Parts: sequence; structure tokens; C-alpha cells
Amino acid sequence: MLPIYYINLDSRPDRRAFMEAQLASLGLEGTRVSAATPADLTPEEVALYCDGRKPRYLRCKELACSLSHERVWKRMVTAGNRWALVLEDDAELSPLLPNFLESLGNFDTDLIRLEATGPTIRVFPPIANIVGIGLRPFRSTPMGSAGYVLSNRAAKLLVGHPAFRQRQTDLALYNPFDEPGASIRRVQAVPGLCQQLGSMRPDKLSIGRSDIAPVDEPHLYAKEHPLRYRLGRLREGLTEGWRNARDHFASKKQGLTRMSIPFADGTWTGSDLIPRPPAARRNGGPSAG
Repeated sequence: MLPIYYINLDSRPDRRAFMEAQLASLGLEGTRVSAATPADLTPEEVALYCDGRKPRYLRCKELACSLSHERVWKRMVTAGNRWALVLEDDAELSPLLPNFLESLGNFDTDLIRLEATGPTIRVFPPIANIVGIGLRPFRSTPMGSAGYVLSNRAAKLLVGHPAFRQRQTDLALYNPFDEPGASIRRVQAVPGLCQQLGSMRPDKLSIGRSDIAPVDEPHLYAKEHPLRYRLGRLREGLTEGWRNARDHFASKKQGLTRMSIPFADGTWTGSDLIPRPPAARRNGGPSAG
């Protein structure tokens, strides 16, 4: 079984107990990695990446989230892990997860996103089916980094990458157009094998609720230069929209479609089987982007 790491704030022993109990109930063992907090950021990091007077910036808690994931990637590289499962401490795990992890074998990719999504994402037809779980290359940038399997090659690429000082963790990790996401072979598990609790489970509200107080970090640049800020956002939106539209229509020939990723809870009975490839695709599968 591949190594499992879960990120946990020192101030949240309840979440630690939640994750340990979940893993134990599934016959799994995880290694806790202490999460970074805004208090761990150096004054230099705050000045460089979290300054609201700049056109683009990260909130301190967003940068701390990326640094937390980076701590896991560094441990993977140091330990020489070929693969590892990375979890956040509010991830609800599917009962299908152990069998999936045990059956991965030599499947060749860089990242397997395990998280279920409410909003639809753009996916290609499945390129593999492991114990009823389809693995689909995807072209969206889904929100959420609660659970993913990562290769050692990808971990080495991600450690210290400047994108994680400029964009939120998931926006840098899954973006199919910009680095480092563009260089990572990524697939989405269908159905999802974990989901963030948030407010989805009334009986787990205390676990799902973050205890990092929402700090008022106003974007001073937007307030001081409203017209310049809005024009910049409009220009970025038009550029990204045109790029996404061109990519979408070009990729439809490879079977690209939109779907919502369900969570494989204890009642899941479906599967994401590999369909017979049409003639147009017999000479080559889709690119993960």
C-alpha cells in the first residue's frame, strides 16, 4: 500500500482524531504532517506574496495552505516515495478507497485527483478502470485539494514552484494551461473517493468548520485603482475565456464532455467503465493537458 500523508493544524486535535479514526476504520495508516499557518510566514514572504497593494496577491491563509502541501511533497521526495496519497484533515473518505489504492499497481500518471465535485468539470473518456473507478483525463481547474495521489516525479516538480506563491493551491495544481499543471499528467477518479466536509454533513459541522479566523485582508490595489483593476480583470477574463473556448471545441473531437463527479459513499453501486473507442480515437487516446 502506498504511503498516506494527511495535513493537520496543531490547533485541531479534533480533526486529527477524525482522520485517524477514518483511516483505522478502513484498515489504513496515515502519517500526520503539521499544517503551516499564517503565523509561520516570514515577513519577507508576506511582503512578496501577500501584499494587497499589488494587482495580484495571496491572502496569508492561502499561501499557508500551499506551504502545507509543499511540506508533504518535500517529505515524499526525501523518503523516495514512488507514490503517495495526500489528504487534508477535513476529507471524508470513501469505503472504496482501500481497494482502489491496493489495486493501482503500475498505472502510469502523475496525479490522480480523488475529490468529488459539485460543479461540472470537463473530462475525457476514461483511459483506465480500476475496481470500478474510472480514471479520466480532465481539462478544468476544479476547486479543492482535499485528496489526491501524487507521483514522485510530480512532487519534485511542485516543490518550490513559484506558481504556488502566486495562485491558490488548487488553481496552480490543476490548471491545464499554465505551469506546473500543464506539465502534470492528471486524471480524475470517477466516482470521487473523498470529499471535503464543509457544510455537506450536518453531523460533522464542527469538523468541517475552519478555525482559522477570517482575517480582513482588503485588496488595497483594487480600492486605490478601481478602473485599472477592473480593466485588468476584464482583459484577463476575455483572454482566458477565448483560450478555454478554443480548447473546449478542439478537445471535443477527443470526446471531451462535462460531468459532475459524485462521491462514492457506502451506497455507491455504479462504475465508470471504459467505452469502446470510436474509430476516430483508435490510433491515439486523449491528452491529459
